Amino acid sequence: MFTKAEEIYSKFNEENIQIMIPKKLLFTLLQQVDRLLELLSNEEVASNFATYDYISNAEMLMVKLYILSAEPYNQKEVILETSIAEFLVIRDLVFCNYTLPHLRGKMRPSICKAYKDFYDEIEDIFGMLDSNEVNTYWNYLKNYKFEGGMLQ
Repeated sequence: MFTKAEEIYSKFNEENIQIMIPKKLLFTLLQQVDRLLELLSNEEVASNFATYDYISNAEMLMVKLYILSAEPYNQKEVILETSIAEFLVIRDLVFCNYTLPHLRGKMRPSICKAYKDFYDEIEDIFGMLDSNEVNTYWNYLKNYKFEGGMLQ
């Protein structure tokens, strides 16, 4: 029988949501995910399930963004269908990159406006998630243990 935390973890990895992304932000988001993966690759992954899971979700997010970048040029927006777990990764990226003034200052004004609108959309979606479930999900990841080379 699954615990409540395991059920939420499973739900966050299986249930999908859709996010509208302005096409002109795809390259910026790809750069940010790539930088995140570069930073996370320096972490000790073998004994840290939370980092391992975060990297897996970021890698999947990057693949999906690459695929969306191949959408026809005449589209102004693309739809990203992603798991809730992957959504939490993109939410972290967008939140951090938009709220840090020195990062926001490096964006062109037209990108910054689109990023602000995208940030607002992401925060609206995040606000619809059950905060207790989100906390339970993060706690489950942080407290997951490796024992004898096996996940416990």
